[in-house]
Amino acid sequence: MPPGYAPAVERLPYILVLVAWGFISMGHLLPDLIGTRMRTHVRAVAWVAVSTHLATLIAGLFLSAWPTGFPEALSGMSLGVGIAYLWVARHQMRALGMLLAPLSLVVLGTSLVVPHRSVAALAETGYSAWLPIHLGLVFAGIAGFALSFVVGVLFLWARRRLKQKRFGGMSRLPSLEALDRIQFRAMLFGFVFLTLGIGAGGAWAAASLQETFVVDPKVWFTVLIWAWYGAALQVRLVAGRRGRWTALFSIVGFGGLIFSLVGLNFLLAGWHSYGS
Repeated sequence: MPPGYAPAVERLPYILVLVAWGFISMGHLLPDLIGTRMRTHVRAVAWVAVSTHLATLIAGLFLSAWPTGFPEALSGMSLGVGIAYLWVARHQMRALGMLLAPLSLVVLGTSLVVPHRSVAALAETGYSAWLPIHLGLVFAGIAGFALSFVVGVLFLWARRRLKQKRFGGMSRLPSLEALDRIQFRAMLFGFVFLTLGIGAGGAWAAASLQETFVVDPKVWFTVLIWAWYGAALQVRLVAGRRGRWTALFSIVGFGGLIFSLVGLNFLLAGWHSYGS
């Protein structure tokens, strides 16, 4: 086995999750291929996928010989997107699920093929009870931001179609007002949980590390993202800017989250950087 890769047996449950999200994605993108009868089970399959994913990720935090690192970060992000999908499926918003299901599939698949790189801070702190709390809160926030991002993309697309008076396929979409309302609630949900996650991370650092955590570049960038979403909420609540403004804030902010998870930890040194 190449060095830096987690044992394959620890990833076997994720194969079931990948198959489930593949089925769900086909149900949205190629509905005629799986048939009407099979499409009725899409929501149940999503529950199985998310439950299996959550159990596997938690078990890995406690039982895996490999410290938490880059694959787990991507896996947690995929889980967050999957949770967002369950909320969408509950409200019968097929157009949103069409974007969320493939996103969860691609991110989870990527997490299974990238080399394992652990977070540098774990070499000093070891495992802490704060770790699952910190990660759980942060990825709950990511779920909200992922939903806000998807709704933002759909809002801008629908708005453009309406301006061009191209109404084909629009009958299946929620109204722009409904999309804007969902987008705001998802962003607010993400902001609250990201705030709690940052607080839990700070508590973990204060209890475990001898040096201050605030000098870490990832902390500064995360605070910048937090401030970006906070500004978006203020622009809406105080200045009354909504719709297109909220969508643009959501798309840019989620892009920052992706960069933070995928790129920043490799580019800069610090407690959050990925080591060996």
